[in-house]
Amino acid sequence: MTQLPEELRDIVKGTIDGLTSFIESECLPVEQKHRETLENEAKLFGDDGRLVPEIREARDEIRRKSAKAGYWAMFAPASIGGDELPALVSVYLLESIYRKYGAGHLMVGFANAFLTTPLVGGFVDGPSHMFAQANETIKTDIVPHLMAGEKTTCFGATEPDAGSDLWSLKTRARKVGDEWVINGTKQWITNSPYADYAIVFAVTDEEKYAKRNMFDSGITTFIIDTKQPGVDTNTIFPIMGHVSSDCGNVIMEDVKVKEEYVLGNMNQGLITAMAGISEGRLGISSAMVGLAEWALDMSIQYAKERVTFGRPLADRQAIQWMLADSAIEIFNSKYATLRTAELVDEYPKTGRLPIKEISIAKCYAVDMCQAVCDRAIQIHGGMGLSSELGLEEAFRIARTLRIPDGTSEMQRRTIAGQLLRGDTVF
Repeated sequence: MTQLPEELRDIVKGTIDGLTSFIESECLPVEQKHRETLENEAKLFGDDGRLVPEIREARDEIRRKSAKAGYWAMFAPASIGGDELPALVSVYLLESIYRKYGAGHLMVGFANAFLTTPLVGGFVDGPSHMFAQANETIKTDIVPHLMAGEKTTCFGATEPDAGSDLWSLKTRARKVGDEWVINGTKQWITNSPYADYAIVFAVTDEEKYAKRNMFDSGITTFIIDTKQPGVDTNTIFPIMGHVSSDCGNVIMEDVKVKEEYVLGNMNQGLITAMAGISEGRLGISSAMVGLAEWALDMSIQYAKERVTFGRPLADRQAIQWMLADSAIEIFNSKYATLRTAELVDEYPKTGRLPIKEISIAKCYAVDMCQAVCDRAIQIHGGMGLSSELGLEEAFRIARTLRIPDGTSEMQRRTIAGQLLRGDTVF
């Protein structure tokens, strides 16, 4: 089934219309106000690699306004005060927003090498489905600030020697009295330069960890305050085509965490991690479909308007095939993503987590979007290479997203593993 259920049609339309109105009234005027800074990264980032104060405050203010308007936490679990809208709604919403606005909007979404957005919270920066496991202390001390958009999180799983391979974690937590003491380094962590809290994964039981049981992994999830002693988030990594990014390190040296700030069950942190990563993969898939549609829309318009040798580009078979190939790939990616969202929403009833489908959707979407943007640049010729249209930014975004939340190669590994286990239903 790929038809939007009748009971969700009004929700989807209302959410898209509402968020679009919010962007027009709250985001775009701020971008216009700071356009000179946003378009020049020499002015956008300070010597420390962080956003200059006025831009950081602008993003923070938009996030708080989004929370107040009901958008920031609309996909967060109901158990922490979120609207818990279905995954299917998130697909339609993200697709629509990125199709309309495309690349280059720092206050809306993907732009300037940023993977976070101040509009809708996700597992890399805000209230997510991971917090469905929150105990009362976390719900009281931390969740209200996240829900209000006052504070943000980062997701600390990746390490220098453990990217996709979470069975190579070096971060360890040992119990000392009534506290846990954590040592380790997390790397390439989105939003780490700005996060108030880091959700980190550390080995707490060596015997269980050695057995590599996903459901009882010996890994535990902790929430740490990034401003507390022993935490260093000063390192920031420049990303392809940019002088900085929102990715960096979270280094922990004898960081003390009370028992109450364990998120979920002891030694079952890998389940928590996969819940967050799966949410992120589906979000990326949705955004990539919308971004590719935006690039194709631009290509169609330009092909009709641009005249060469007395005829519009649209008359050229080479251009027509580029447009057709892009349409074929977008169609396949869109409906793969929608079907995956349906399976996610059906999970409470079926008990079947669509592991391979999530990987299929993410893997195909980022590859597809990069290919569509590449064709769009080719169709536009020299203008496609300029920063004026945003196509080159869209291409770099798609290329970047072939790595976070599991590389394309790891997605294929996951898909093959599921098939070999007997998961061959499509």
